[in-house]
Amino acid sequence: MWRTFPLLFLALAGIAPAADPIEPPLTNADRSHWAFRAPVRPSMPPVKNAAWVRNKIDSFILAQLEGKGLTPAKPADRLTLMRRVTFDLTGLPPTPAEIDVFMTDQRPDAYERLVDHLLASPHYGERWAQHWLDVVRYAESNGYEGDAERPYAWRYRDYVVRSFNDDKPFDRFLAEQIAGDELVVGKDVRANAETWIATGFHRCGPLHAVGGNVDREEIRNEVLTEMVQGIGSVFLGLTINCARCHDHKFDPISQADYYRLEAFFASTRAKDVDFAAGDERTSYQLKLLGVMAKIAPLKAKVVALDAPYQAKVREMKKAALEPHYREALDLDAKKRTPEQEKLFKEAQTLVKVTWDQTLAAMPPDVRERRVILRAEQHAAEAELPMPPSLAWAIADDGKPTPTYILKRGEVKKKGEVVSAAFPRVITASSPDAKLSRKDLAEWLTAKDHPLTARVFVNRLWQHHFQHGIVRTPNDFGRRGARPTHPELLDWLAVEFRESGWKIKDIHRLMVLSNTYRQSSRLDDADRRGREIDPDNHLFGKMNRRRIEGETIRDAILAASGSLNRDLGGPMVRVPLEPEVYDLIFTEGEPDGLWSVTTDVRQHTRRSIYLFAKRNVRQPLLEAFDQPDRLTSCSDRGISTFAPQALILMNGPLSQTESRAMASRLLKECGHDREKWMAEAYRRCLGRLPTEKERTIGKTFLAGQIKIIQDRLRSRVAATLAERLIGDAVLAEAAALADYCLALFNSNEFVYVP
Repeated sequence: MWRTFPLLFLALAGIAPAADPIEPPLTNADRSHWAFRAPVRPSMPPVKNAAWVRNKIDSFILAQLEGKGLTPAKPADRLTLMRRVTFDLTGLPPTPAEIDVFMTDQRPDAYERLVDHLLASPHYGERWAQHWLDVVRYAESNGYEGDAERPYAWRYRDYVVRSFNDDKPFDRFLAEQIAGDELVVGKDVRANAETWIATGFHRCGPLHAVGGNVDREEIRNEVLTEMVQGIGSVFLGLTINCARCHDHKFDPISQADYYRLEAFFASTRAKDVDFAAGDERTSYQLKLLGVMAKIAPLKAKVVALDAPYQAKVREMKKAALEPHYREALDLDAKKRTPEQEKLFKEAQTLVKVTWDQTLAAMPPDVRERRVILRAEQHAAEAELPMPPSLAWAIADDGKPTPTYILKRGEVKKKGEVVSAAFPRVITASSPDAKLSRKDLAEWLTAKDHPLTARVFVNRLWQHHFQHGIVRTPNDFGRRGARPTHPELLDWLAVEFRESGWKIKDIHRLMVLSNTYRQSSRLDDADRRGREIDPDNHLFGKMNRRRIEGETIRDAILAASGSLNRDLGGPMVRVPLEPEVYDLIFTEGEPDGLWSVTTDVRQHTRRSIYLFAKRNVRQPLLEAFDQPDRLTSCSDRGISTFAPQALILMNGPLSQTESRAMASRLLKECGHDREKWMAEAYRRCLGRLPTEKERTIGKTFLAGQIKIIQDRLRSRVAATLAERLIGDAVLAEAAALADYCLALFNSNEFVYVP
């Protein structure tokens, strides 16, 4: 009835339909802002050095350079270009074998073939999914105080990876995420599971827990806020959320515009969609019952072991209370006065016993028995089967609630009722209660939409060239940066839309251009270029970039030979450093928070598959600017501070993998130090060491071996011969591990020129 007779619905609900909300009038200046005008295909600008132009991207770049009297940088060398494009498209370093193939390929289209090979790699989807997940603030826990786990969220991550690998047209990719449930309504759920999973986009944001005295209306309002913010930042590239509490201070977006967007979600609710086969559910239940039968008695034993010591600590705490608290605790509940009831609740908090207090009260032998029981319990819990196939999705429940303009954004201060509509400055449309999320998706990919295509191609450009054509990727409004090359941005947007929204085609255009193939170094003679364009806004050279924390971790694993290249699947929990536990625990047992994945082969999966818990980040990734996943991250900052060097040098990953790499090199190269250095450089940096680097390496290895042998000579061995042989082998392995560790810490390892 709401969709068909909105006024009647409001009347029956006792809600007086309000007049149109008062909004600031739109001016010609508002509508003329570059981002609110539909892109049109510009003509190619004339250039003097036409021989430099490899594709149309180069024409736009060269025209501006020539306009400033500048020339492009020289081409990057062949190896640099290969490492650059391989990291860009797959997030992994090229292997020595791949380098050998490319470096010896004399065909004129060798680089084009390499690009096609990389775009066809399954690791391409992993790389570009990570960029997308940053923007949509994907995580596998809710965040905030509870930070509860989202056991099925990983299916959305895998959906994104598959979509990029399959080169799914972006308009379809967008529609499935915004309105996938509406696209497959009435169709077989199992056959359309992928589309249901896509709607997990709307559930990527953080979520307050519902329970206790939490106001459910406020929680619902927060959920809607996250949904609208996702549309605004991810697809529109606008700070829509700034209009939640008042008209936008800078952009022509009214508070009513914000709530009209929210009205698209008036009947949208979270929904876990079951697409498991019947036998899968049956098998799950049987396995679950079997494992729970193992866990229950172990839990009971721990509880029984804890009970007397908890009681002892509680009595000690109770004895320390003031008399009126003790009296309230001892009174029968039926005899307590209201004042005593209040005292009772306060006293319950005061005598609460924490896990560490219980352990402190135990004698050492009891504590040891408890540790063993808990280990057995965790081993049993590790056998818990994966739940049946569920999609972390959304759906309309057919029960829309009225959408009010909230004064100051406060849910208890309701203003006018509004219906779904698009922001006025972008599209002139009348509010309509019948507009759906499917309509929203179609509007976003309409031919004349000014933002969607521009925003996305700008994101692609940003990750290939370090900076976007618009350097504020989530803000195309008045306070955002103006495009450095507006005609190029429009040409790319129109090309993207008219070529069928194919993402890989735009990648190919960008990385095949001469603009992309430039060196990151300017000749010393070209001082004028540095003075005129110090921040490289004109893209007269490539930007030297530090790789992200996830890519550093993956590159270390790839170089050491430990990387598990399996695709997809549930999140992987790797062991946490002890200091992480010390920082995050206030109550509850540490060993209960993080059940490490029992299959150690999973621990060396790519970083995109690590458990994305909002309140707990891996120290290496956090140090190298992994976002907190609470808000949309369109552009990771690049910080430089001491803990980065300390983690790369002393962190458990670097230490473990340097030893693993040394072990492999010893097996492959024997005791030949020249081969060690050559192969280590090829694996880490993709090249052979220079003569100077070989000399330094020999000195380093000889020195380290001697130091380590001196330390080992005090070790007691069965015979002198055994000790000498053992010391030599251990010293070589340890010295080579230190050599590999040094390469992991080199600038050339963590930067792509």
